[in-house]
Amino acid sequence: MKYRILTILSLLAFTVASAEPFTIPLSLAAARTGRPSPIYIADGIELITMHPDNVRIDDLNDLSKDVYPIQIGAFRVKTNAEKLYSKVSGILGKDVTMIEEDGFFKIRVTKLDKERILNYTDSGKTGIENPSDTTVAAVAADSVNVAYSIPDSALVAQAVPLTLAGGTSGQDQDQLVEPIEKPRRNLFLINDESPWLKRINYFGKSFALVNALIITIIVSITTMIILLMVILLNRARMEKQEDLKQYLAETYQGMIIDYLFTGSSPDRFRSIASDNFRRQALIDQMIDVSVNLKGDAEEKLGGLYLYLGLDRDSIRRAKDYRWHKKIKGFRELAFMNIKDANNVIYRALNSKNDILRMEAQIALVRLTDDDPFGFLFHLNKPFSLWEQITLHELIIQHDLPVPEFKKFLKAGNPTVVMFALRMIREFKQKDAEDDVRETLEHPSPEVRKLAVQVAGDLEMRSTLEVMKRLYKSQDYNTCIEIIRAMAKMPDPSLLGFLKLVLDKEDDVQLQIEATKAIENNGEEGVKTLVKLMKSEYKNYNIIVRHVLDRRIF
Repeated sequence: MKYRILTILSLLAFTVASAEPFTIPLSLAAARTGRPSPIYIADGIELITMHPDNVRIDDLNDLSKDVYPIQIGAFRVKTNAEKLYSKVSGILGKDVTMIEEDGFFKIRVTKLDKERILNYTDSGKTGIENPSDTTVAAVAADSVNVAYSIPDSALVAQAVPLTLAGGTSGQDQDQLVEPIEKPRRNLFLINDESPWLKRINYFGKSFALVNALIITIIVSITTMIILLMVILLNRARMEKQEDLKQYLAETYQGMIIDYLFTGSSPDRFRSIASDNFRRQALIDQMIDVSVNLKGDAEEKLGGLYLYLGLDRDSIRRAKDYRWHKKIKGFRELAFMNIKDANNVIYRALNSKNDILRMEAQIALVRLTDDDPFGFLFHLNKPFSLWEQITLHELIIQHDLPVPEFKKFLKAGNPTVVMFALRMIREFKQKDAEDDVRETLEHPSPEVRKLAVQVAGDLEMRSTLEVMKRLYKSQDYNTCIEIIRAMAKMPDPSLLGFLKLVLDKEDDVQLQIEATKAIENNGEEGVKTLVKLMKSEYKNYNIIVRHVLDRRIF
C-alpha cells in the first residue's frame, strides 16, 4: 500500500511538471466557430477615427483578403458596443457589423475603406484631441481581450506571406497581431505561465470551471492521501497495541495463577498497576480467571483486586457518562463481587439504552445477596423477552437460588408479571396456584393469556371455574387458550360447557379445540361426541368425525 501511494504521488508530480501551455490550432478554432477567425487589432479605433495609416490599412486589407474580418473591439455592455458601432459605421457604412458571441458584443470590419477613412479625417469631423474625452475613451473601459483569440501570427502563417511596406518594423507587426492579456496573479505555487491558469472559452464554456474542478480534484486527492496515511498509521498503532495486549495477557495470566496456587507475593503486581494500559490488561485477565474459580481461590483473587486498587477503576468506569464504559464497569464489578456502586447500577435500570439496561439487571442479580431479583419492582421500562431469557440463563449457569416468583405477580409492570409467570412454569412452582388464579383477571390481555397457559401446563384445577366464568368476556386468543387449558385438565363437569362452545361458536378453530377437550375426557367424552354426531346434522359433524378418526393420530 505504501509503494502504491508513492507511485501515485510521483505520477501526479510528473504530470504537473511536464504540462505544456494549451493552444488551439487555427483550423480547429475556425471549425469550432463555423466561420473564419477574425484579425484582432488593438488600436483599430484610433486607426479609423484619428490617425489613419495608409500602409497599415493596406496591409490589413491584404491580410483579411475580404475573408477574415477585422475585430476592433469587444464589450460586455451592449450600449458601449452600440456607441462604437455608431461611430465607426458613420465612416465605413455597411462594412461594419456588431455581433454577440461568447457573452461579448463585438465590433468587426469586413473591409477597411481607405478612401472613406481619409475623407473623414481630412474633413475635420473627428474633433478629437484626446481619446480619453470621447466616445472611444468611454467605451474603452468596457473593452476586453478575448482570451481564446488565435494569435495573428498564426493566422499570417496560414494565410499569405506578408511583407510590410513603408518600413514597418517587426515590433509594429508584433503589436498588430498579438492580443493584449492582463497579468494574472500567482495562485499558491502556480505562476501566471501555468497551463492551468490559461483562460480559454470552449463552445461558450469557460475553462475557469475546469480549472476549479482540477483544483478540487487535487485537494480531494491530497485529502484522501492524508486520510490514508492517518488510517495506515492508526492501523499500525492498533496492531502494535494488539500484539502487546496478547503478550501481556499471557504474562499476567501466568503471574495470577502463580499467585493463587504457589503463594507468590502480590507486590510484584505493583509495577504493573502503575500504568493504565497494563492495569486494564491485568483487570481483563483477572476477570477471565475468576470465571473458573470457586471458594478460597476466588476470595484470594478478589483480595488481590482490592489490594491493587483496581476496584476504583471499575467504579470510575461504572460512573462514566458513556454507555459502553458503564457496561464494562458493571461487568467488572459483577465478576469481582464489588458492591460499592450498586446505587449507580440501580439508576441504569430504566435507561433508554436496552443493552445498558440488561447489563445493569445482570449485575444486580449477581451483586445482591438477599433478594437478587428485587430490582424487578423498580423496573419501569418494558422487560423484553431477550432480557427474561438472559436472566433465566444466569440463574442456571451460576446456580443462583431460585426465588418465589409469585410475589412478582403483584408488580405494576405487565412484562415483569409475564416473566414471573414464565419462571413459575419453568421451575414448576405449583404453590403459586392461588396467585396465578388471581392473575387470570389481570387488566392486560397478554398477561391473562399467559396465565391461562401456565395454569393449564401446571394443571391448576382451581382455575377452571374462573376460566369458565371469564370465557365470554375474553378476546379470541384468550378463548382459544382457555379451551386448550380445559383439554389439559379433563373434567366431566365441563362437558356441558364444551358442548355449548361446539354448538354455539362459528369459528372452526374453537370448535376443533372444544371437540378435542371433550374427547380428552376419556370414554365418557367419546360417547358424548358419538351421540352428537348421530343426532341431527350440524356443521360441526365433520369436525367430530375428524377428531374421532384414529388414523389421523
